[in-house]
Amino acid sequence: MFIRKKKNRSGTTSIVVVNKIKGCFQELKTIGVSSDGQELSALYQQGKKWIDLHLGYRDIFVESECQREEKQVTEHLLNNIERREECRNEY
Repeated sequence: MFIRKKKNRSGTTSIVVVNKIKGCFQELKTIGVSSDGQELSALYQQGKKWIDLHLGYRDIFVESECQREEKQVTEHLLNNIERREECRNEY
């Protein structure tokens, strides 16, 4: 799978995820259409993410950040539970 920039008759450019099988191109997903350069680069990045998602690739940096956030939330929750138990024991 790869990303193809396809020029349209109207002068815009389409960003398409394409697969090549036996010499034939198969369009899998149209990500978007634009004539603006910045928007095209953003669409290109979206296409790369779509490919990674469908091929099962994972970004270890994103996963690491999610694990860190989950750990913080869990610790915060456990600390709140411990504080409530301490308050009950005082009464």
